Amino acid sequence: MRGACIVLISFMLLFSLTACSKASADLNDERVKAVKVHEVKLEKRPIFLEYIGTVDSKETTKYGFKVNGKIESIMVEKGDKVKIGDVLAILDIKDLNFKMKGAKGVLDTASLNIEKVKDTLDYNRDYFEKIEKLYEQRAASKDNYDKAKLQLDQNEASYLQAKAQYERAKADYDHSLTLIEDSTIKTKKNGVVLEVLGEENELIGAYHPAVVVRSESQVVNVGVSQSEIDKIILGEKARVDVENNISQGIISNISEVPDENTRTYNTEVVVNNEKYRLGSIAKVSFPVGEEKGIWIPMTAIFSNGEDYVYVIKEDRAFKRGIKIKNIYDNMMEIEGVKVGEIIAVSGMKNLDDGSKVKIVK
Repeated sequence: MRGACIVLISFMLLFSLTACSKASADLNDERVKAVKVHEVKLEKRPIFLEYIGTVDSKETTKYGFKVNGKIESIMVEKGDKVKIGDVLAILDIKDLNFKMKGAKGVLDTASLNIEKVKDTLDYNRDYFEKIEKLYEQRAASKDNYDKAKLQLDQNEASYLQAKAQYERAKADYDHSLTLIEDSTIKTKKNGVVLEVLGEENELIGAYHPAVVVRSESQVVNVGVSQSEIDKIILGEKARVDVENNISQGIISNISEVPDENTRTYNTEVVVNNEKYRLGSIAKVSFPVGEEKGIWIPMTAIFSNGEDYVYVIKEDRAFKRGIKIKNIYDNMMEIEGVKVGEIIAVSGMKNLDDGSKVKIVK
């Protein structure tokens, strides 16, 4: 009996030692997770005013003919890209050619007439100069002198009249040439055809729009509140975000008068290095200064209903709830951590509150 008790006690001690050894082994086998870290610091970052705007073209040009007529050809379609000098539309110039030929005939006649009058004027001027010298020498009578002077005066008047007729004829002819030249509409700036308002063989009035072209330059129109409009500076840069397609813009115009309905001041931001769809909604950030704060990489922040980070203490990672204040260039300004603390910025996917970690570079 006594021997049996000793055997039982020995067995229990062996089982206990085995269990302790297994627990100790499990504790020593706790998985260590590698993380990269970031030391929390106070850093300066720009302060932004955030607004929503709409993408529009900077300029819209309506092209029309300078004379009434019938459209002969439309050379473009809606959506076509055009560059400076491209032909948009051509007017039928049969009537214009007829007028031009008539004006040319009148001009040629006026040119011949002025040459004849000028030849006569030159002759009579020479004759008068000779009579004048003779008269001064008392070799010519006063009557001859007066007749020569009268003839010269009449010739000068005739020349001035002929010259005026020539200048009128020249102006009419030049105008007819200009109308023929203007019968072909060409683009003055690079852009995209927005609308084609005329049709071939259609009569069109002078200066009536035939083709509408929008410029390649784009602007984002933003309505800024009265309380913040004075913080925005003309010529400063602004950040434009259209569906995560981000570009830099320049504040090109600030309206002096608020919109009657919204009571906001329209602010134009020119965007040259990106092409967005017209009418797109854009997030616009206006820089209005700088302030110090705690900024951490966006990748360090998790969310499961509330935002949090992993703070590293010794060799453990602990969840810490935070509040996001601002966002700028993949960095977030937050509250909830202190300067000097260490947070994980990579390798956190498999972390749990209290996980053992190893810091790697």
